[in-house]
Formats: sequence, C-alpha cells, structure tokens
Amino acid sequence: MKLPTDLVQNLNEQLNRELYAQYFYLVMASYFLEKELKGFGRFFLKQSKEEGEHALRLFSYLMEKGVPFHPLPLEIPPKNYETPLACFQAAYEYEQKVTLSYYNLLKKVRDMGEYDTEEFLWWYIREQREEENLMQGWVHKLTLIGEDAVGLLVLDKEAGEAAEKEESD
Repeated sequence: MKLPTDLVQNLNEQLNRELYAQYFYLVMASYFLEKELKGFGRFFLKQSKEEGEHALRLFSYLMEKGVPFHPLPLEIPPKNYETPLACFQAAYEYEQKVTLSYYNLLKKVRDMGEYDTEEFLWWYIREQREEENLMQGWVHKLTLIGEDAVGLLVLDKEAGEAAEKEESD
C-alpha cells in the first residue's frame, strides 16, 4: 500500500532526527575524548553508532515501501558543555524529544490505519524507552557525585566498561 505524502515527509523527518542523534553523540564523544575521559568518549561513540543503525533501519523501511528518501539538512550539534553532567542532560533531553516525536508519529499512523507502519514504529518506541532510561541513569549518577573528581573518574571507567560490554555482546 502506498504511503500518504505527509506520512512520507514525517518518516523522512524522523530519519533526520536519528541522523542528528548520530552526529550529536559523535560530537559528545569528542567532547569527552578531548578531556581525556575516554570511557565516556567510548560510551558516546557506541551511542553514535547505534543511532546510525536506527537511521538505516528507517531508511530501509522507506526503500522497502518504495518511498523516496528526502535528505534534510542536519544542524550542527553543540560541542562545549559546562560539565559532563550538562552533556548527559542534553542527551537525555534530546532522547525525550525523539520519544515524543515517535509518539506523535505513532498516533498519526494509527489514526490513518497504517498498521504496517504502526507495527514498524513499535520497535522504536521500545528502543526509546531504553535510551531514555539509560541517559536518565547517567544523569542521576553524575548528579550524585557532584564536583567529585574521583567519582567522575570512577563513572568514566564504568561508562567505558559498559560500552565495551555492549560491543562484545
């Protein structure tokens, strides 16, 4: 079944959000790597790769449906943050924004009776719950340590180990 033009636009916009997230997290990785916080850097490199995979999944769906891909401009993500906590807060806020956009898209396809697209989007809804919980957890941990440099180094090590564990799974 051919997808309506406005839905095609919405799916292309969603793909753009995933590409922006990939870029956003790549920039965040550089923020941490340049500060010699290599664990957090590896964490955001892993997140960037994952967001790219999310974009490719959407791209593949468009191609499968015979829908044109419309490249959209990507904003340049911010690179400098006051603190590591501020960086993770920005990531958490972006994940919330993406989740809301998926909810809105899901409501739209449900209202349109686009059941195949609805089923496809449920994977993203579940994924977004995981992404939000992940970022919220790091925000909580970084909030708890405050300005403690030793605590920051412990969390940096934990983030690097988490990134390595997920890459080996």
